[in-house]
Amino acid sequence: MSSIEELGHAHLKRNARVGMLLLSFRTGLQNLIVLCATVFLARKLDPGDYGVFGILHFAMSFFRLLSDTGLGAALVRKQEQPEEAELSSWWWFQLVVGLLLVGGSFAFVPLVRSIWPSLPPGTEWLLPGLTLSLAFTMLQSVPFLILERDVRFGWVSTLEFVGTIIFYVTAIVLSVMGKGAASLVWATVGQAAVISLAAHFVQPWRPKFIFQFNKIRALLRFGSALQGTQVVGYANGAVTPVLVGARIGKDVVGIIQFAEGTAWIPTQIVGVVRRVYFPYLCRLQTNLVAFTHEFEVAILLASVPTFFFFGLFLGTAPAIVSIVYGAKWLVAVPALYVYSLGYCALFFSWIGDAALAALNDAGRLLRIASVVCIVNWGATVISTTILSTPLGFALGFLVHLILSPVLIYFAIRRHLPNLRVFGRLRGVSGAALVLTGVGRLALPYVTGVPSLIAWVVVAVVTFVSVALTLDSELRAIGLKHFNQWLLSRCRDPA
Repeated sequence: MSSIEELGHAHLKRNARVGMLLLSFRTGLQNLIVLCATVFLARKLDPGDYGVFGILHFAMSFFRLLSDTGLGAALVRKQEQPEEAELSSWWWFQLVVGLLLVGGSFAFVPLVRSIWPSLPPGTEWLLPGLTLSLAFTMLQSVPFLILERDVRFGWVSTLEFVGTIIFYVTAIVLSVMGKGAASLVWATVGQAAVISLAAHFVQPWRPKFIFQFNKIRALLRFGSALQGTQVVGYANGAVTPVLVGARIGKDVVGIIQFAEGTAWIPTQIVGVVRRVYFPYLCRLQTNLVAFTHEFEVAILLASVPTFFFFGLFLGTAPAIVSIVYGAKWLVAVPALYVYSLGYCALFFSWIGDAALAALNDAGRLLRIASVVCIVNWGATVISTTILSTPLGFALGFLVHLILSPVLIYFAIRRHLPNLRVFGRLRGVSGAALVLTGVGRLALPYVTGVPSLIAWVVVAVVTFVSVALTLDSELRAIGLKHFNQWLLSRCRDPA
């Protein structure tokens, strides 16, 4: 590697580390706000309201899927800086497609009640309103692309934090006014609108009146493979609103979404890791030694919150749910256990698919996603036929959560034969099991908010202590960062 390449690698690595810290800080603060707001909304709204929003959001996602051509990820992956003609052509192409789909959502309204007859009359007309968020999302695409290519995730985190505040403030105000599921719909639109305006303020960019289809066509090979993966992912995600919503009802959809959303709290942190490391790994695609090392670091960073929440929920989920969200959500606890277990495997898929895309193997990723989707539909149809409850559906859903990371692991090993995964997870998996056992013993004593806060503190100390004891490499990383912090404090006591 030349000295210039080394400097570029060091600069990107520094940007990635800074972006990781800023995004992590934002995620922590954002999750605190989200938790408080979610608790309020969970107590104010009922499972049926969440089910209505989940069904409408799924329907809107169909139009969002068609408006996303996968070209944005292709531009992020490019080694060279995108040309202005590429950016403008992509922006106009995506905007026209998005506006056509927003108009098409009105034609889709009559089909909503026929597919989901359990929806309350009139709620199907919330779909066109929800789809308005697509138009605002189109406007923010290029500014976010520029920020992510430059690994400037400090601004990205700020923009998304502002959007979160807008969403929950709007949702809370409207829910107090008795708007039910519409509260979540219009909060989504407001969030997209504010982020779009703010993104252009942070990263000013105006499209030129240029449209060159040859620029679009040059990106389609990579973009179409990613888009195909997203299409399959959409079909895979459709199993909850379509199968459950049509066969069991909107209330069960709400219960399942609550269980899934609660179990997947660490996805916020894993999303930070994936988002920062994708453009970073794209720049390392010609240096497989550095690529492998940084990918292993990403796996370790993503595994810590994943296994911590797994142990926390498996040990004390009944107390957490009843104290924080209310006793009406206790029916979701069995499904919560299953989703928590599945996510301990699935988090690797989220990091792994970014690595495969960075290695220009999106075609293999599409084939894996197709197999996983077919298995998921088959497993959930069988499980809900045998047991038509939230737990029955979750057990069927678990099959693909485990299958996906297994297939992605073997696909990545073709490119990175020296990759270590299981060794990275030894400490955190052992800590999760210990935390589960301690949680079961503590469960009878967690009866209110003070005891719950005390238990969370004990859980963090227990998990960290066991993980560091079992994993010498994790100890070395922690000691390294502590020594660097101590050295900086000695140099600058103020």
